[in-house]
Amino acid sequence: MNAKDFGAFLARTRKACGLTQADLAAQLHVTDKAVSRWERGVGLPDINTLEPLADALGLTLSDLMHCRDPQETSLPDAEPTLEDFLTMLRRPHHIDWHSIRAALLCLSILLAVWGVCFHPGVLVVHWHGLGNGDFRADGWMQSLLIFPLLLALECFSLNLWRLFEQTGYFRHWGEWDAVLTNSLDFLSPGVCLVKFALDYFFFFCCGLTVPFCEVLLIVMN
Repeated sequence: MNAKDFGAFLARTRKACGLTQADLAAQLHVTDKAVSRWERGVGLPDINTLEPLADALGLTLSDLMHCRDPQETSLPDAEPTLEDFLTMLRRPHHIDWHSIRAALLCLSILLAVWGVCFHPGVLVVHWHGLGNGDFRADGWMQSLLIFPLLLALECFSLNLWRLFEQTGYFRHWGEWDAVLTNSLDFLSPGVCLVKFALDYFFFFCCGLTVPFCEVLLIVMN
């Protein structure tokens, strides 16, 4: 799939459907900047986005992959070949971080409710090391205060993660990887490594830290 040809076809079909870039982006849960980059031929959509994109434009996946107007008469040699699909499948599958963020938020809410219901009153929130391997509690807080605060912090962290993705910088890594795979293969592993590091940095720091603290408070009290 040629990125420039695909971009021109995408822009033409989107306008024929009466959709703006923002309308199409909203249906695909991506930014309008991502749609703009596709139409300019800067990169290609992720393989998991192709089927929703085809549905949004009223096309079959085959028509979308071959940049073919469905009104045109299909030619026998225009049907998708096994090589076409294998080429698309070689692109890396991306984890659905949106669903993971939703799951982490649900987990944080459940832990907060558990903490408030089963550990009412004052909770120890800080321990002081005595130097002999023992610890002494020297900080306390009401469970009705600490768990809602942690839940609010989790909401803020997850929203920060989501906003960073929506800036477009996060998605650049996947598109740069697609470009480098087609041109400078020796740089592609480095791009994959950076994106992998970003993915899991946000997962652990912005997603998993607060639930871990909630579990620690529940267990230690």
